[in-house]
Amino acid sequence: MWRVILGALLYLGFAFVSPVALVAAPLGLMLLLQRPERRESLIAGALLGLVAWSVVSPADGFGRFEGAWVCLLTGGTAIALALHRPGRSLVGSGLLAVGTAAVAGALLVLVTPFSFAELRWVAERHYGVQARLLLEAMNRAVATGGGDGGGELLQTMELTLNEMVSAVSRLMPALVLLQSLAALAAAWALYRWLARHPEGEPLPRLREFRFSDHLIWGVVLALIALVLPGASAIRELGGNLAAFFGGLYVVRGLGIVAALAAAAGLGGPFAALVASFAAIFLMPLVMFGALALGVLDTWVDFRKMTVKKAGS
Repeated sequence: MWRVILGALLYLGFAFVSPVALVAAPLGLMLLLQRPERRESLIAGALLGLVAWSVVSPADGFGRFEGAWVCLLTGGTAIALALHRPGRSLVGSGLLAVGTAAVAGALLVLVTPFSFAELRWVAERHYGVQARLLLEAMNRAVATGGGDGGGELLQTMELTLNEMVSAVSRLMPALVLLQSLAALAAAWALYRWLARHPEGEPLPRLREFRFSDHLIWGVVLALIALVLPGASAIRELGGNLAAFFGGLYVVRGLGIVAALAAAAGLGGPFAALVASFAAIFLMPLVMFGALALGVLDTWVDFRKMTVKKAGS
């Protein structure tokens, strides 16, 4: 249970678009496509109906983007479910679903007036409004408390929030792809819990998280795009590629750490809590170390080394 709670908190903490709909739509599709009974069909119908209602009534441009991405991810999930076979990696199927949705989205950008520059603008506007609301609430709290030094704190907070809004808006495509992978994992775990006779294997634990070593070429492409002289659009593409593939390899590196900890006899909720606090307070160091481990695992396979040591 503690893994479910921790996973839900992490997902909600890093959710940038439609956190509920991104889970509900694939979950409804999984329930419908896996030989559902009456109960599963009713749950799937309710979930898809809720998602349809949220998609057809967007409030602004950002809401329309959210609705379009939910539809694309649902289509990608349908293709991944149709192609999934027993024994195939669930991580690979999730990457196939997200990749299919991303390719479809890129094609829509090419054939419609919508552009990535417009996506950045609507995202900056959306999160800018939220940042202003937060600053206004803090202003009222400082005015009510009447404490000294509140003005300097608010100025620092405003600068920090503006930088965060700019970074999130610039990296929106990569962040949405990473969130979508997490949403698919949550949907699969809920499907296994809701279905009376679930098909497919359970969601792998963090220490088992891995993917094809060929994805290292995504890191190479990101670095090339970042260092090539040219238009800012190329560098922005490189930044998003670096954020997406970097995020994948960070999680892979954390999986290696979890596997090494399990091999050393460390585990359980207390160890997870300590690791979470360490990651929060030492985030840059933890992320860099996990990224390095994840990339090196392409050639060194650290988890196989732990198995060999355990067997010797």
